[in-house]
Amino acid sequence: MDPESVDLIVTSPPYAEKRKKTYGGIPADKYVEWFLPISAELMRVLKPTGSFILNIKEGAVNGERQTHVLELVLALRKQGWLWVDEFIWNKTNPFPTGSKKRLKDGFERCYHFAKTKDFKFFPDAVKYKSTSKWAGDNERRKNKGAHHTTNGSGMNMSRRIVGDLVRPSNVLTMPSSSINIEHPAVFPQALPEFFIKLMTQRGDLVLDPFMGSGTTSLAARNLGRRYEGVESMEEYVDLNAQRL
Repeated sequence: MDPESVDLIVTSPPYAEKRKKTYGGIPADKYVEWFLPISAELMRVLKPTGSFILNIKEGAVNGERQTHVLELVLALRKQGWLWVDEFIWNKTNPFPTGSKKRLKDGFERCYHFAKTKDFKFFPDAVKYKSTSKWAGDNERRKNKGAHHTTNGSGMNMSRRIVGDLVRPSNVLTMPSSSINIEHPAVFPQALPEFFIKLMTQRGDLVLDPFMGSGTTSLAARNLGRRYEGVESMEEYVDLNAQRL
């Protein structure tokens, strides 16, 4: 791929020790070593104004969490990536862990990396209608349209009215994908859609270097973005073509 040609990378690589029948399963102690040559290529093709969203989660082995994801974040910083933020995908339908001493795993992380501080960011594109109010009913009736007040110390305090368009937090609440297609790890289309809206404009190029079932490409196309993907399994390339 051409250098500095991609506006956004959104991907979920194979998790360590997982999907061994599909992708071979990368050992946790080799995961960082395996990933860094890939992330070096991602840095090469990403524009200075682009972002890289990495959806990943460590597993638990012999009663404790693995550390390779934390080690990967530190290694990516050493490679030159800026670790901008992390988003929490809060799953509304978590699966049981099968462990008597571990609760349901109800979240995954989406790490936000960039090459420079000048990355594209459009928070107004992901505003949503508020379903809660911060002001009391009487206060709200008195101050129609007034969304600010002061507390006893004189500090300015924001006030929210039901139906206001508000910017979300970095906690994204949505279910896991319920689509029944022939791929072992499909994430919900709303997940890449959120980052595509937040970090790109129409016509921008979105890349998924672990294309899988093609959800990122589908989301990009539906939002008027261009898309490219990389996938090692031929049957999933065919699945991508069918979904698109």
